[in-house]
Amino acid sequence: MPCYKIPQANVPPPLTTYECDSFKHKIKQEKRLTYQDASRRSESLPDLHKAKNAYFGFFRDERGGPISAEHRFTYDQIKDNTVFDPKALRDTFHKDHNEAIRKRCAKPHATRWMVRSSQAYGWLPPLDDAKMGFGRSSVFTRDAMDTSHISLSHASSALGALGV
Repeated sequence: MPCYKIPQANVPPPLTTYECDSFKHKIKQEKRLTYQDASRRSESLPDLHKAKNAYFGFFRDERGGPISAEHRFTYDQIKDNTVFDPKALRDTFHKDHNEAIRKRCAKPHATRWMVRSSQAYGWLPPLDDAKMGFGRSSVFTRDAMDTSHISLSHASSALGALGV
């Protein structure tokens, strides 16, 4: 908060088309001078609209080659000799960028530094799977449920302790 009071303008907003046009006409010179000043000040700054500054571009691994090499002519598309992937749903020239490759994790995710947390762990087995994916296990019922009140051996020993 500033240490002084900012005066509030008590001006009604323009309600009609004529009032809007007259307001635009009044501020036209001010807008022109402001834009000229802003463009003069921003000439020395880099143009971020032309720079490659996409979010995932920061993580792109430069060691790899180009993402894909496009065919320039239709003849090249017809005479293409890329290897057919029988597990892919559609035969495509971009074999590394289809849904089947992503689902079966066949192409490694190589980046300049870690993007997602699972990259730090790699392909380790899960910690909470007691059978490691083989068969069924009663780990949940053994660990999560209290069965001390169901067993008769505990109940009979409790009765014996009471002297019944």
